[in-house]
Amino acid sequence: MKILVCAPLQDQEIKEIQNAFIDDTFIINKKPTQKDIDNADVIIGNPSLSLQLNQEHLQAIFLNSAGSDAYIKEGILHKNTQLANASGSYGKAISEHIIGMMIALCKNFKFYSLQMTKQQWHPLKQGKEIYHSHVCIVGYGDIGYETARRLKAFDCHISAVKRRKQDHLPYVDDIYTLDQLDELLPQCDFVILALPQNKQTIHLFDYKKLSKMKPDAIIINVGRGSAIVSDDLVQILNEGHLYGVGLDVVENEPLDCSSPLWNIDRVMITPHSSGGFVWDSVRNAYCQLVMRNLHHLKNSEVLENEVDFNTGYRRVVSYKK
Repeated sequence: MKILVCAPLQDQEIKEIQNAFIDDTFIINKKPTQKDIDNADVIIGNPSLSLQLNQEHLQAIFLNSAGSDAYIKEGILHKNTQLANASGSYGKAISEHIIGMMIALCKNFKFYSLQMTKQQWHPLKQGKEIYHSHVCIVGYGDIGYETARRLKAFDCHISAVKRRKQDHLPYVDDIYTLDQLDELLPQCDFVILALPQNKQTIHLFDYKKLSKMKPDAIIINVGRGSAIVSDDLVQILNEGHLYGVGLDVVENEPLDCSSPLWNIDRVMITPHSSGGFVWDSVRNAYCQLVMRNLHHLKNSEVLENEVDFNTGYRRVVSYKK
């Protein structure tokens, strides 16, 4: 089997995969050419969509992203090509980023950081506590799980929002569905968005949804930028609604320098950096997932994180890890 590796793994992780599959041929190229694609049976990583990927010989692509919406569009891949995403690789890193944003916004760290540059000493008379707060996590996958797990140390009440109703989720106090958001939002101190992009989630948080939130609530988005209507968010902030906003993702990236969001004090922006292969936990989890899936592929087993082309979500498969 010829395996093309274009994922941003480090040498040690690539070597680990190679050593586990010594009978296979590896092509290592972070920027693969069409020739690389033509010669590959399996691709590890996200090949450029400018390349011709619709090829019958291509057995599987193991994306290094959780999002897969660009690859499931009609005509991009051959019907025989299996697609798996990297869901489950990012939770630890992104949950730390979420909690970092929560603390920074609650404790006014942005204000104090700017004050430091001017050597000023002016304590603010406002702030929020995470302790005993009500946190709503919209999209309870790996990121939601890892975030809820950590927030329990703050004695938070956790509400999870899923596509379908479930009886129990770890570290969650109550479970809602997307169509129950309007009744849940007025109760929550923090709203965390960890959603994939699909028809249900694009522009889910418009002016109406944002206005349902508590006036002093904080919203954080680490999923897909399309979940929040940027213009509606600016409007609601200009009206004095919401204590703070943390954005690691926005509708159009990079955020245009003319966007009003840059100049609103209550907004904290990071450049889609909460996850990514700079973090050891992400690379290690993805590397292990890839090796398990190569074994599954060779054994004609269902892949972990196999993407359902109809929904864009991964199919749930239980394997002992």
